[in-house]
Amino acid sequence: MELLLSAEAWISLLTLTFLEVVLGIDNIIFIAILAGRLPE
Repeated sequence: MELLLSAEAWISLLTLTFLEVVLGIDNIIFIAILAGRLPE
């Protein structure tokens, strides 16, 4: 229970969540660019 009250734990969780969102969007853009280059 002490872990949930720790400020460091919440900052780490928010940082990881932010990185996951940013990298996920980056992957979507990359796949969209590659899919646009494929022949029909």
